Parts: sequence; C-alpha cells; structure tokens
Amino acid sequence: MSKLPTIPEELKHVLVATPEVLSGGIRFVGTRIPVEALIDTLLAGQGLDVFLYEWPDVTEEQAIAVANWVRGQALDRLGIERAS
Repeated sequence: MSKLPTIPEELKHVLVATPEVLSGGIRFVGTRIPVEALIDTLLAGQGLDVFLYEWPDVTEEQAIAVANWVRGQALDRLGIERAS
C-alpha cells in the first residue's frame, strides 16, 4: 500500500487525500478536484477567476489559501523576506 502525501498543517482545512479518491492524490476538501488543477491554471497564465469559473466546487477562500501557501514556500526557498 502506498503512503498518502503529507498535507501541511496550515492547509488541512483546505486540502485532503484519501486512498479511495483520486488514488490518494491531494484534492480540495469536499471535491474531487486535484490541487494540481489550480497550480496548472495559474502557471498557464490564467487568473484565479478562470480557475474558479472552471472549477466552481472550489471556494475562493480554498484557492487563495493554497496560492498563498505556495507563494510563501517559494519565498522561503529563495530566502526572500515576506512582506507583512
């Protein structure tokens, strides 16, 4: 049995992974929508509004929480101080 991915504590209210849905992939709570859908949409140069339109089961708050977490991780990795 493969190990489920680890979800950061600060995103456990937003993301979930269970073996019986999406083969254990990380998805938004209450949906079958993988978190990669948000990241792929943003990397394709499309805005958050496009993602929310295409995936209406994800709330704006969920999407923003993930986007802010990803931003924070990138800033931390690059050693850039976060603005308060």
